[in-house]
Amino acid sequence: MPNDVTVTRRADELLARIREVDPALNCYVALDEAAVLREAARLDAIPPTARGPLHGVTVAVKDIIDVAGLPTRAGSSFFRRDPQHDAPVVAALRAAGALILGKTNTHEFAWGITTENPHFGRTKNPWDTARVVGGSSGGSGAAVAAELCDAALGTDTLGSIRIPSALNGVCGLRPATGALPIDGIFPLTIGLDTAGPFARDLPTVQRVYEILAGAPLAPVSVRRACVLRGGVWDRVDRTVTAARDAAAAVLRAAGVVVDDVTWWDDELVGATATVQQRGAARVHEPLFAPHREQYGDDVRERVAYALGVGEAAETEARRVIANARATWSAATAGYDVALAPSAGAEAPLAPAHQSFRAETIPLVTPASAFALPVAAVPIGFGPARMPLGMQMIAVAGDPASAFALGQVFQSRTDWHERRPPLAAARAEVRS
Repeated sequence: MPNDVTVTRRADELLARIREVDPALNCYVALDEAAVLREAARLDAIPPTARGPLHGVTVAVKDIIDVAGLPTRAGSSFFRRDPQHDAPVVAALRAAGALILGKTNTHEFAWGITTENPHFGRTKNPWDTARVVGGSSGGSGAAVAAELCDAALGTDTLGSIRIPSALNGVCGLRPATGALPIDGIFPLTIGLDTAGPFARDLPTVQRVYEILAGAPLAPVSVRRACVLRGGVWDRVDRTVTAARDAAAAVLRAAGVVVDDVTWWDDELVGATATVQQRGAARVHEPLFAPHREQYGDDVRERVAYALGVGEAAETEARRVIANARATWSAATAGYDVALAPSAGAEAPLAPAHQSFRAETIPLVTPASAFALPVAAVPIGFGPARMPLGMQMIAVAGDPASAFALGQVFQSRTDWHERRPPLAAARAEVRS
């Protein structure tokens, strides 16, 4: 934020923009303007020498993450808690001087990849409001794309940061599982869940992540990357593979060695789904019987199925994942980063067909199954002029590698600088 702009002025401008634009997009589900302005005034009163590294950076928070003074409803019609304290990830940002704006829409209980929420409404894509935003952190991704915040917090179990990053043309980080605290966050599957940031460029994502992690990342240089081939990696829409290959060419031109690596495990997606379902069943078992009819149709069906998955299936699934991890490690040995699509196609029209889920979930499964950090970056546009995205998977588990390669890419491209045509959204508001 420029030194001559107060946090209060920035907050006033942003709140006005939210009032104008968000009725057409439905990114925010809870926002207390008076509280935001009081906090902005408090930040302005801090002497310049005592200000934090994120002073005045505006942040939106996915509505499964606790923010003191705002309800956590997890996209549900019946669940609600009114936290007195911030979740640790929110507290870290606030302590660094960030201005927390409000809560963003999510797929119900974070269990879906479209943010078509039957209780709070569908979040619409700022590039084309007829299309979905991805999920489950769709409200956070869309808010960043629409410039309704500087950064946002989401969570990622099976793609819930990476998919909205791709469909909204923004950047995000799925941290390594366990790298950040998940206290104060409604769980989908403990052991797969992780919280992480969105922003319009990777340097901002890295700044926010370093605050969340409590320490700066050590500088690294990336010399070798690989493009994942075979299996699902080459079954996605041809415009996605073309954009991925063009991104690899940019990196080669920058002096990075980029090879093709063939790797896929046909059992991995089902095994990871089993582990995810077992974890989610533990969360929802006490909620489901008394509230079954209050769940939305898609999540009700998923919970009912998950409750029938047994312990033996989970044990076998974990064996499959361990074997897949071994073959993955052998295939990617010697590389710093692996490159893969973040979604199977550009954002589909709403309501999204099951085929979008079927072609996208496999792409984001390996990093989740192997607990690896991933930087998500925009890499172009599809035939409907909707953004496309790519995963930069840190093979050895150090997010600094993904950030370093991503910033090489973004220093030579401008995909992350493109902005959605919000005139259409504003026209909807006025009509």
